[in-house]
Amino acid sequence: MRQFLKYPKQGLLGILLFCCAFLHAQPNTSIELTKPEKYQSRLLPAEKTGNKKFTIPKRLYNNTVSHYNYYYNASVKLNDIILAAKNQHKEDYTQLLPFYNYSLNETAKGQIDSVIYKCTAGILLHDLRSDWVDQLYLLMGNAYMHRKDFDSAALVFNYINYAFAAKDDGYDLPIGSNLSSKGGSFSISTDEKRNFWKKISSPKPARNESFLFQSRNFIEQEKLAEAEALLQILAADKFFPERLKTTWNEYTAYLLYKEKQFDSAAFYLSKALPNANTKLETARWEYLIAQMYSLSNQDSLSVVWYEKAISHTTDPLMDVYARLNIVALSSDKKVNAVNFHLSQLLAMAKKEKYQGFRDLIYYAAAELEIRQNNLKNAENWLYKSINYSEGNNIQKSKSYFLLAETLYKNKKYIPASAAYDSLSISLLNATEASTVNQKKSPLKRIALSLRSVNREDSLQRIALLPEPEREALLKAILKKLRKEKGLKDTDSETSFGSGNAIAAPTDLFAPPSGNTGFYFMNNSLKTKGLSDFKAKWGNRPNIDNWRRQSAIDRNVGAIAIDNDQKPNSSKATQNTILSIETLRDSIPTTTEKLATSNDTILKALILTAGIFQYQLRDVLAATETYEEIAKRFTESSELEEVWFQLHNCYQKENELKKADSVKQLLNSFYPKGKNNQLLQSGVDLKPAITNQLYENIYNQFIEGKFDEAIANKKKADAQLGNSYWTPQLLYIESVYYIKQKQDSVAKIRLNEINRLFPSSPIAEKAKTMLEVLNKRAEIEAYLTNLVVERPIEVVERKIDLNATNAQDLPIVSKAPTVVKVPEKVTTNLPITAAPIEKIVAPETYEFNASDSQYVAIALYKVDPIFVSEARNAFNRFNQERYYGQKLPINVIRVTETEQILLMGPFKNAAEASTYTDKNKSLAASRIMPWLTTDKYSFSIISPKNLALLRKKGETTTYWQLVRNLFPDKY
Repeated sequence: MRQFLKYPKQGLLGILLFCCAFLHAQPNTSIELTKPEKYQSRLLPAEKTGNKKFTIPKRLYNNTVSHYNYYYNASVKLNDIILAAKNQHKEDYTQLLPFYNYSLNETAKGQIDSVIYKCTAGILLHDLRSDWVDQLYLLMGNAYMHRKDFDSAALVFNYINYAFAAKDDGYDLPIGSNLSSKGGSFSISTDEKRNFWKKISSPKPARNESFLFQSRNFIEQEKLAEAEALLQILAADKFFPERLKTTWNEYTAYLLYKEKQFDSAAFYLSKALPNANTKLETARWEYLIAQMYSLSNQDSLSVVWYEKAISHTTDPLMDVYARLNIVALSSDKKVNAVNFHLSQLLAMAKKEKYQGFRDLIYYAAAELEIRQNNLKNAENWLYKSINYSEGNNIQKSKSYFLLAETLYKNKKYIPASAAYDSLSISLLNATEASTVNQKKSPLKRIALSLRSVNREDSLQRIALLPEPEREALLKAILKKLRKEKGLKDTDSETSFGSGNAIAAPTDLFAPPSGNTGFYFMNNSLKTKGLSDFKAKWGNRPNIDNWRRQSAIDRNVGAIAIDNDQKPNSSKATQNTILSIETLRDSIPTTTEKLATSNDTILKALILTAGIFQYQLRDVLAATETYEEIAKRFTESSELEEVWFQLHNCYQKENELKKADSVKQLLNSFYPKGKNNQLLQSGVDLKPAITNQLYENIYNQFIEGKFDEAIANKKKADAQLGNSYWTPQLLYIESVYYIKQKQDSVAKIRLNEINRLFPSSPIAEKAKTMLEVLNKRAEIEAYLTNLVVERPIEVVERKIDLNATNAQDLPIVSKAPTVVKVPEKVTTNLPITAAPIEKIVAPETYEFNASDSQYVAIALYKVDPIFVSEARNAFNRFNQERYYGQKLPINVIRVTETEQILLMGPFKNAAEASTYTDKNKSLAASRIMPWLTTDKYSFSIISPKNLALLRKKGETTTYWQLVRNLFPDKY
């Protein structure tokens, strides 16, 4: 239409008259509408199609209005919706990028119904012989697809295919048949070769594009086979227009991307780059091509496309991550690749357009330094990244996390603990959050212990100084501490013997000589004022009542409260007066004070080594700490325990010679010590025996022998560590500690499940248990204060369904029936012999499939704690799976070693068996995976048989009966 409007006005009528012979209506389009009764007699323009001739003025009017009033506005609206979805999209360059930079979930939220409404109006309010009808249908189908209404979109595209296909004098030709072939070639597409006047007066046929849109519609529905078939047919069609080949490459790449054929997807996407709307979208697809080549192990091609993305992108994030990926791919091939890209990143940080991304750039620089094992440089870049993180809390938390890990590797445990405390776990990914949960609490305790060690070491070094130097140092420290607290110097430190006069106080706001400028615009005055303020008041925080030291202590203390320091807080606050005497008193100058100081250091180091060994599983750090203790405290009574733990650490590090030497030391110095005896005749380390050992410990926990299980596990862990742990053992151990209200130990065990067995079904239960455990105090307080008014129950239940312990059903006995017998009975009947007493056969179990049945889960040698946990597990499962069905669960004890979970009753044996068939396998994988399968079995039992079973007090006979009846089920 635009080419048509380029012609001069005076030649317009002549051109139209000349080309009218070549203009025809779009073939075989019609409208069938169901209208309300009062509008039945009123016809829309689309319904009047064919009633009159489609003259040139009418065609011109319909084409112009359809194009600019309807099609143009609808297409602009759809583009705006897609653009808004693109703006909502956030890229994660650490993961494989989505194929498109927007989501259909976002486009479906927009005002896309208005696009469909506009297209519908454009069709119905104009003659169907208009040249823009097929374009409106195509736009409508595209809108349906972006609304995720795929079925409607498919119907529209199919309609375009059949309604606008070639006709033979108005009759349909079978598509793809010999009748529709062109020059003997099989073809389904519409030939776009038209005369000159047709080209300038009407748009290209929409039918060919509808095939492509239909293929994408299939892909969005995951109908990949249908999409592939359609695209292959179009590829083999020699009449398929060249102008759509780029779009064909795009959708083929999308199909292969969905099928995870990344090398082929990258090849076709590289041919579809002209379809990108902006330079940034071009760079994004180049980045995706590089990612796909990398996944296909074609590193050289991947580097090439990353470099192209760097040259085209306007997104600093893409630039940074592309450089990081190039370094990862080419670091083994190029000697200076890391240094080159590191220099490029640091140069970017100095450019003005990258000022807002300096936190990310310095973070990336730190990652490059870590790859070269330059941990000190990495620390510096991470501190800069944190300083420049303004408003980007996610990046700040990531920087703190990497800083904490770097400091930990560099053995700087105190600042590492501070870095862990500074981040927000909720902003990290699952792996990082798990690491923080595992390390944060133990490392905090290590930091407290090491602070204590550093303090005592410093005090001992001061004690070794000559007395004059020590006194001078103490005075300097006192002055510094008093200044930090905002206190004036003591009178004893003020010299009154000096002949110098005391200087008059300086007027801060008096104009200096030779300068009458405003105070806050005079840098020298501001600097002098700040120094005078600090000299008088010290470093005061920006809080209310800043002159009062008590207010400062209150505010700062409220921020710096540490749960682990609470027991010592009262002791620390007793010495609020800073004086030279209090400092002298803290110096270990006497033998007693020195012994107390050494004892403090020893206990702190042993605690630190134990945390490294058993909580952080850092055997190397534990070994170094134990070695330091052994060298430093050669006469300590704790040396036996230290050598024993050092022997275990050497064994885990496979340092067998060192382990043997420590073992000999223990045997020489502590021949009768318990640790030496354990090493000489302790736990056998053969795998088969150790597996059996932990199985026995598991059984002891399950059977309620908790003290024995804990003692044996502690002894085995000392030798074996966590090598033979199982998720079931850790879970039941955590349940025991929760029952004992030892939540801190339970949390450690649950975190170990997530760390050591993340793919286990129990890991999900451990996460849920952790979440509940963290809110335990809140939940218990709520339940304690909860007032529940229950209505008076008329009928008392025989069984308390909420009870967790096994209980016997009460036996209800009826009052004896009293029969009155006459005092004297006279009868003329002859005397007969007494009847012979019949022998009553013993009661036997009878199975009737039509009787109601319980699902019975027998638990063997399981402590009531875990019976209750199993009952709760099935209750939760039934509420999820059978929320519309009431399935009460009752626990009964049959013998001392066997209890039964009774679920139901169900209507008959078929329903009960259906439940066991569906859920028996889920018991081990989902419902109660922490309980081994040898500890329970499934069956069904009727109320009558249940009563007999309880009367007999044994279960073997009935279980054998059920197994004989259903050998493949129970």
